[in-house]
Amino acid sequence: MHRRLFKFVWLLAAVWPCAHAADTNAPEALTLDDCLAEAARHQPEVAAAREAVQRAEFQYRAARAAFLPQLSASAAGSRSGGSANGVTDNNFATTLQAQESLYTGGHDTALLAQRGYDRELARAQLALILAQFSYNVRGAFIQQLYNADLIALSAAIVTRRSGNVDLVSLRYDGGREHKGSLLRMQAILSQAQFDVQSAQRAFGVAQQRLAAALGRDVPVPAVRGKLAGAPLDSPPDYATLAATVPDVLITTAQAKAAHEGVRVAKSEYLPTISAAASITRSDDVFFPQENGWTVGVQLNYPFFPGGRNIQDVRTAQSDERRFALLQRSQWNQAQVNLKQAYNDWQDAVERLRVQQEFLRAAELRAEISRNQYALGLLTFESWDIIENDLISQQRAEVAARRDTLLTQAVWEKVRGVSLLPVK
Repeated sequence: MHRRLFKFVWLLAAVWPCAHAADTNAPEALTLDDCLAEAARHQPEVAAAREAVQRAEFQYRAARAAFLPQLSASAAGSRSGGSANGVTDNNFATTLQAQESLYTGGHDTALLAQRGYDRELARAQLALILAQFSYNVRGAFIQQLYNADLIALSAAIVTRRSGNVDLVSLRYDGGREHKGSLLRMQAILSQAQFDVQSAQRAFGVAQQRLAAALGRDVPVPAVRGKLAGAPLDSPPDYATLAATVPDVLITTAQAKAAHEGVRVAKSEYLPTISAAASITRSDDVFFPQENGWTVGVQLNYPFFPGGRNIQDVRTAQSDERRFALLQRSQWNQAQVNLKQAYNDWQDAVERLRVQQEFLRAAELRAEISRNQYALGLLTFESWDIIENDLISQQRAEVAARRDTLLTQAVWEKVRGVSLLPVK
């Protein structure tokens, strides 16, 4: 009687953290969407990447302004005189000027294209950061969910092991089992009790890991969800898909921007042509009344800038070759990463299916063997093996469900998929 009361009190203490999480006075458990939304609000790296996209957009617009006429207005006034004749002259002038670039050797067109690829680069870098943060939050959430389930399973195992101790004790008291079997069952119960405590400690680490992913200073008390993954996607075209992942998009944008950089550098070899027109009013009184105007075209050809243009072109061509090689290398590596991530996910899904079959078989065997042992139709050693197999299969099934979600998260991270809310 005392032993059973002790077991009841111990089990109550073991499962208290799980029960406390469901207490109405406890903080509300967070879903994955809650965690993702919170992470999006508290991650400076994501905010910085968004600012980089804005900066690239502003630079693109600035480059586009080169195709528009440049307008300016000016006003000037002066007064002059001398001691020779004692005459003082007043001079006032106002000018409205327009200037248009007619030909820049392709510089403006190439620069605009280059700024467009810089904008694509910033967007791809943002996508890469979002995918990584989404994976970090998702992985930490899955791990905390897994540890919560592991605590519940470990507590259920303690209950089962405690019942097994009672069963062996009855047979020992009746002279149908030796003391070694009873001591083994008691040791196994102690192991199960330790596993609960270990799972609770691991849960605390998982809480802290999720808090770090969210940018929190305090742990997340509880999470709400299920260790159940989505159906497996059909195998993709890896070569086509590789071209869309952020790492490849980054090097592709860099390669294209470098190609336009060559055009920008080569434009230094060519002359520039611009047109200008102005309307002027000048007089010795303000507001000036005498009208004047000018219209002109200007040709500028810096035919020898000390050889700097030659070196600029060579530098730009070197960058173009370098980024082209990096783009090809990254595309090949992306195909490897995609295929590995998909295969890992597929293995995890199939492993879970097999593991669940093992678990169903172990549950049925355990039910049958328990009845057989109680009736004296099965030896302790055989029953012990079947019981231990059941516990192993239960733990393996929970871990397999976790691994299915984690490998799915890796697959989506490699593809550049982000679950963070878009702002």
